[in-house]
Amino acid sequence: MLIGLVKRLRPVSVHREMIGAIASRFAPHGELAAAGLAVLAITGGLIWTAPQPYAVPSSLAVDRPAGIAAAQTVAGTMTPASGVASVIVAKPPVIRKTGRAAGQDALAAAAPSKDVDVVTVSAQKLFSDFLRIGYRLEDLRKGVGDVPRVFVKAMPKDIGLVRSIPRRKAVFIKTMLPLILSINEKLRATRARVQELAASLAKGIRLSPEDKAWLAAQYDRFDVAPGAMEILLRRIDVVPPSLAMAQGAEESGWGSSRFALEGRALFGQRTFKNRPGIVPHKRGEGENFKVRSFDHLLDGVRSYVHNLNTHPAYGEFRALRARLRADAAGVKGIDSLKLVEALKSYSERGEHYIKTIKSIIRFNNLRELDDDRLKQARNAVDGSSGPA
Repeated sequence: MLIGLVKRLRPVSVHREMIGAIASRFAPHGELAAAGLAVLAITGGLIWTAPQPYAVPSSLAVDRPAGIAAAQTVAGTMTPASGVASVIVAKPPVIRKTGRAAGQDALAAAAPSKDVDVVTVSAQKLFSDFLRIGYRLEDLRKGVGDVPRVFVKAMPKDIGLVRSIPRRKAVFIKTMLPLILSINEKLRATRARVQELAASLAKGIRLSPEDKAWLAAQYDRFDVAPGAMEILLRRIDVVPPSLAMAQGAEESGWGSSRFALEGRALFGQRTFKNRPGIVPHKRGEGENFKVRSFDHLLDGVRSYVHNLNTHPAYGEFRALRARLRADAAGVKGIDSLKLVEALKSYSERGEHYIKTIKSIIRFNNLRELDDDRLKQARNAVDGSSGPA
């Protein structure tokens, strides 16, 4: 009971000079009472006299991600071993749980098998939480373990202050990998159903009203004329995680850009419509575009994939992806280093942009996180086996 009471106390500074005074005050009541109060005072001193944190840099004290209560305080700290700046939330990060008891820690399991949304403001905290649930890139590259179904809502505000480049990259990659895998997982499921319905139609089997309505919705969703099945299947396909992560890293400065932090936008997608967005500081005179902003990182990644799958500018990309899939008789033939060649129109930098993306993929061994990880992320949910 005493331990539980202590845990509920608010932090109070206890000076060690007070211990002697406390003990002497209770000395007339007996040596046992004095000794007991002294021990309690020492315990309190050990618990509550931790060094004060460093002052919060002004850049970290503003624009907290949505979902963090305004009452939460943020303290900047400097880890002694590495000197890495981080932000620590006074209360545990908000974790939205899906299909779990309200009191459970959603990240307690080694690899969550149900979708878990995580809101955090600290890169160091996120890095530590990933390790705590056994989420290690070195294991994934060896083919060990699954990618957990943990979806981070916003990039940590302090990710650009992490001095260790490998650690900063690890936070970005681990954050983004489940996002792109989840979107690819849904695309595979949609593609499989379209192929099943196409096979039924080829056999002369009449579709049910429900199947007809669903198929019509897919034609509309992917902006394809009804009946153009081949074009539809070209558009309902995956984007290699290595390509998505490399492009996201380049466009957002590994998650540290203004658009990534303020708008959860990792790909710098422009919008000329009446959509939420951020006006670039260096927008040219007479230009009226904005960089799209999103409520969740997952929304931004989904929009990026849909853009590649539907925009007229990426028709060559989709055609090459279809050829790669056909030549290799499956998704494993969709090589990001080949596919990126069809994205010259993605950036005004053209060929230089393509070389940069290839360099990021190669230098960070991102292709090792492609095919097998897609399978294992899905299997964590449905228990199926075999290639994706």
